[in-house]
Amino acid sequence: MSSWDSPPDYPLSSDIVRRLKSALATGDKDTVQKLICTEMEPVDAVIELANDDWMKEPSAELPTGVLLGLWTLEYKRELTTPLRTVQVLLNHGSRSVWPDAFPKVLRTCAQVPEVIEVLFNSYTQLPVSESWRETIPEEVYQMHKPFYRSLFALAHTPRCLQHLCRCTIRKLFGKESVHLVPQLPLPETLQNYLLLEPEGVLR
Repeated sequence: MSSWDSPPDYPLSSDIVRRLKSALATGDKDTVQKLICTEMEPVDAVIELANDDWMKEPSAELPTGVLLGLWTLEYKRELTTPLRTVQVLLNHGSRSVWPDAFPKVLRTCAQVPEVIEVLFNSYTQLPVSESWRETIPEEVYQMHKPFYRSLFALAHTPRCLQHLCRCTIRKLFGKESVHLVPQLPLPETLQNYLLLEPEGVLR
């Protein structure tokens, strides 16, 4: 299973989350503090909610039933990176960037080739124009030369059969890709490939 679809460090069914919910329900602040500070490892856990009420109003009192589990902050920070955000959206069925707008994406995200790779791989076949080279600053191109060389090499060749198979499977699974791919009897490396985990070059 890929890191961005990781289960919580302390799932809802775990004893510690059940005790935390009970303490929250009764307003037992001492127990809440004790659980978080002495029984959780690591202690930088965050609460995942079942809805976005807290985002709308941070001071709102939520029923304890909305607590889904606890994840570490490191995992949550990973989800907020541009790369993981794009992956999560695409793996949940979001449409990719309009093909004609891809040069703008290239210009904006040139310093983060992993994002470009994930977006580019969401297309079955996207014609590559050598004119795109002008949108990439020279220092950025040199810094990520292997990736950009692989990108512009595709201006003269079709995508590989492996990529075309990936696109077919993703189209079949649609927005359920993130849930169905991990159930396939495939090595984790292939599952990650299907879920658009970047490799550093395009093939």
